[in-house]
Parts: sequence; structure tokens; C-alpha cells
Amino acid sequence: MRANQIPVPDTTEQDTPVRTEQAGGPVKPRGPGFNLLQLRPISALVRWAGFPYIFQAGLLAIFIALAVLAWGVHAPDGVPGKLYAKSNLVTLLVWGLWWPAMVWTAVLFGRLWCAVCPLELVANGSERLAHRLGVKQRVLGKWLCSGVLIVALYALIQMLVAGVDLHRSPAYTSWFLWSLLAAAAGAGFFFKDRAFCRGFCPVGLLLGTYGRGGMLAIRPASKDECTVCTGRDCVRACHRSKLDARSCPSLLNPARLDRSSDCLVCGQCVKACPPANMGLFLRRPFHPADAREAVASWPVTLFVMLASGFVVIELFSEWKAAQAVFLWVPQEAAAWLGATRYGGWINGVWTLFVVPVVIWSLLGGLVVVARGAAGISDAWRRMALPLAVLIACGHMCKGLAKFVSWIGFLPLAAEDPAGLDTARALAAKTLPQPASILAMTAVCVISMALIVAGAYFAVRELRLAQGEAHRRFRLPALVLAAGFLFLVFGWGFLQ
Repeated sequence: MRANQIPVPDTTEQDTPVRTEQAGGPVKPRGPGFNLLQLRPISALVRWAGFPYIFQAGLLAIFIALAVLAWGVHAPDGVPGKLYAKSNLVTLLVWGLWWPAMVWTAVLFGRLWCAVCPLELVANGSERLAHRLGVKQRVLGKWLCSGVLIVALYALIQMLVAGVDLHRSPAYTSWFLWSLLAAAAGAGFFFKDRAFCRGFCPVGLLLGTYGRGGMLAIRPASKDECTVCTGRDCVRACHRSKLDARSCPSLLNPARLDRSSDCLVCGQCVKACPPANMGLFLRRPFHPADAREAVASWPVTLFVMLASGFVVIELFSEWKAAQAVFLWVPQEAAAWLGATRYGGWINGVWTLFVVPVVIWSLLGGLVVVARGAAGISDAWRRMALPLAVLIACGHMCKGLAKFVSWIGFLPLAAEDPAGLDTARALAAKTLPQPASILAMTAVCVISMALIVAGAYFAVRELRLAQGEAHRRFRLPALVLAAGFLFLVFGWGFLQ
């Protein structure tokens, strides 16, 4: 059980007196940052009974429409997969625009995407349906709560990207979207208490790990107010099944929130709090008041290692000469094994498993030599969360490069959603390709600034988590930052 979670007794309205202050009362300006609920439009939106359901329903309609639109659609003969992915509306929106935007949103604002995610609405509806039908729903087990399955699902998605070009095929993307819908419905039907978000969502660890230092956070405006509260509406089990103003659906204790990795910013605790003490705060990044874990769990550590391999190949991919060097080993291995037709899968194994182990063994070795950890595995777990900041910034760099080069195709995809005619015309060069909205030099400079900022915050996180021992971890962080800087510099100045 996480530090900000507590066992919640199943109380009733009669056994505990409830405070009588109105939920719409004045919002106190205290707390860690600026309370956005002091702004009437934002307060009205968050406290509205339709929030976040109206946004989830709208995005669910778009989600289903994209899955239907992409069903059975493949690239036309003679058209490169990447070019067709930019021309087809579904792959353009899902992989070219939404995915980079989700990464940026997570790093800057925490798990804000989760508040409007359509899959949460599906899981919520399925859970309520099962309850009405009398299905005996299970509590999510400890190993599922830890994120083990999420790590496996994330690795599977990245292997499908490498092996079958999941991100470039509308048909495969459709299967991916339908699978997510089915998983959300199934998890909600057979498990209770927002089980899909906590144990099955394939990007759950990405959002939680990248979003730990986000500038948007739900916190109590005054801890003293929570201490004297007798209603405890934000944690009462009997309020968990309400449609609106329910106790935390993620089983967190809002009064004790000291990190943002698990809070989905759904606003239910804000609406459930009678004295209006819960606030939605805009804060500085990686707020020092948040709790830090000196040693990450193994699922989080493994996720960060997998993500580092993915980010490394993504940074290499924008510099063609460097990409050829990076992929030389798996290509030679595929040729030696006589398995060139499976080259994508071999590239995936190289990128997601071999490269991260090599990189993290070298970085961990530096820590062990400096006597900062008892062994390599201990060093990995101590470095995971601070270095995740730097890895997330690298992910943002690739997301920016992809977004600015893909967004220009949106008008063409809107006119020809299937993208078949557009892709043929682009391949035949009878239609000019849309230019990137930013020159690569500008993307390079912005990305280098992101890496420098990431290095600063990674070292700062090491200091806050490891105390005086953080000096033994600074060199690995700076080495990784230097490697990222070199690759990003190559985008704009070495090709």
C-alpha cells in the first residue's frame, strides 16, 4: 500500500457526523502554489457534476470513430509506411499528434490526461454495470497494483512498433484501440476501484513516472482543516460508488497526498470536500514539498530502463547517419542469423533490452565504484526516478520533432481521411510534402534547452532523494545528459 493510501472503513452517514460547510464556499488561498479554484470559471468547471464525464464522453466518441475509420486499412503499394502514416488521419492523430502531446502534458502537468481519458469512462461504466448485475468483483492484487503487468504491456507495445510497424499501420492501430477498449471494459467488470487505471493501463507507469514533478496537483489547502475534519467524505467507502462528489476512486487519501504519481486529477475529492479545502494548485516543477523515494520499486525501475532504450533510438532516428550506426549491430545479427525478415523484432530486442542493460550497467557501475550503492541493481533503483526526469525530457525532444513535422499533414488528412490518394500523390511527387512548422535548427536549440533543464532537475531530485550521497550519482546523470545533448545537437548541426 502506497504511503498516501490508507485503509478506508465502510462507514455510513449515521455513524460519522459530516461537516456542514457548503462545498461551493470560498476557496482558501493557502497551499503549495496558486490555487486555480480561486478562478471562478475553473472552480465552476471542476465542481460541475458533468466534469470530467463530458470530456471523457466526447473523447470516447472520437476514439471509437478512429477505430472504425482505420479498420482494415493498409498502406497502398509503393508508398513508404512512414509517409502513409502521416497521410492517414488515424495514424496521424494517434501517433503523430496525440502521443507527443500526451508526453508533454504528463511532464508539465502530471496526470491531467487521465482526468479526461475515455478509457476511464469505459472502465467506470463497466464497473457500475457489474455492480448492478451482482457480479462479485475482485480487489486488485498487490502484484498488479505494483505495475508488473503495465511494464509488460508497455514492452509489448514497443515491440509491436518495432516488429510490425504498429504506429504506421491504420489497421493495426485500429486493433490497438479496440484492444484498449476491451481491456478497460474487462478490467472494470471483473475488478473494482478503478482497477484498469491502477493495474492494466499500458501507459499508466509512463504517466505516473513522467508526471511526478508536474506543475498541476491536487492538495489540501490547509492540512489543519483536514486534521479536524470529521466527515472524511473524500475517503469514505460508502461514497465510492456515487456518480459525482465521490470519495477518491483510486483509493488515495487526499488529505495526505504528497506526490502526484497516482492522482488522476479527476476532481472528485474537490467536490466531496464539505469545507472546500481541497485545491487544484499550479506549482513550480518538482515541488520540494513532495515526498521522494530513495529507492524505486522494481516495476518502476524496469519501466524507466525500457523507456530509456526507446528514447535513445528515438533520438538517434532524427540523425540518419547516427541511426545507421546504432542499428548496425541488430542488422548484422539479423543477417548472420538469416533472419532479415524479422529484422524489426531484432531491432526491438536490441533497443528495449540489450541497449538499456548496457547503458544502465555502465551508469550503475560508476555509482558502485563511487560507493553510492551496494551493487548494480541497487544503483539502478536509486537512479531510476531522478534519471526518469532526464529520460522524459529526451522523450519530449523527440515528441517536439515529430509533432512539428507531422502537424502540416493535418489539412491533407482532413480532406482525405483514409489518405490513400494523398499518399500516392505524395509518393509520386505530384503533391508537395507539407513543410515542418519549425526548422530543425530551432527544434534542436529548444531540445538542447530541455535536456539542460532535465539534467538540472535530475541532479536536484538526486539531492532530495539521496541526501549527501547524491554526489556519487551526479556523474551518471551528467554522462547521460551529455549523450542526449550530443544526439540532439547532431539533429541541427551535424547532418
